[in-house]
Amino acid sequence: MSRFAQGMGAAACLAISAAAGEAPLSVCFAENDPPRSARADAQGFDVDVARRIAARLGKVLRIVWVPETPQTDIESTDVDYRPILGGQCALQLSVPGAEAIAHLDGRLALSDPYYGVAYELLPSSSAFRWGEAYAGTMAVRGNTVAHVALDALGVAWTMQENTAGIVAALRAGTATSALVWGADLGGVDMERRQDFQPPAVLRWNLHAVARRGDPVLATVDGAIADDAVLRDIRALQRRYGMPPRAPFASAFTAAELKALRAR
Repeated sequence: MSRFAQGMGAAACLAISAAAGEAPLSVCFAENDPPRSARADAQGFDVDVARRIAARLGKVLRIVWVPETPQTDIESTDVDYRPILGGQCALQLSVPGAEAIAHLDGRLALSDPYYGVAYELLPSSSAFRWGEAYAGTMAVRGNTVAHVALDALGVAWTMQENTAGIVAALRAGTATSALVWGADLGGVDMERRQDFQPPAVLRWNLHAVARRGDPVLATVDGAIADDAVLRDIRALQRRYGMPPRAPFASAFTAAELKALRAR
């Protein structure tokens, strides 16, 4: 049996602790944010990561579903933090760095990063090289950092509304390559270029977030530092079709994007 399967079994057994009065680990999840979470079947990458962390901490996971928030672009940070700020849950997952919570005046704090997500290059045969002249046309979702970065580089691009549109453009030949948000690759029947190393401006480290001063954050840091937990997180990335990227040494900042646009 895999460590991941053992962890899931342990989570089920921990229901005994809950019945005995053990405080659960309460985590907020968006109702419809695949592949991270889906209320319809109580599944998703974030949900499974939370189950693994809860098992490592000897707690039962309590899910708090948060209504979907309309987003204007793929890396939107317009996340509804009101439930966690109001004490309805202790944690929220997949928060893309300090800039995502900077507007909250220090009321929330981040855990250590536990995985990385970046824009990935399609198809596997793509000749595109970051920073080099490119004669083709890139398909990219509009109103995203990726399309702004390509524009700053002077690369021709075709704007698409979603990942399905990007894949359709590649298949139709209206685009020769594409940049796709890594978390979306699970639904894409096309291989990414494995050796593509996204630049810092196209990659993010993801964290858990808790109310500042809540001791749960230290326990989460301890859980995600466990080698077995980290292996399970990489396995979950693969399960949901996400490139199994560990946290990056450096990741997106608004200053890097500004510098790129100023070229």
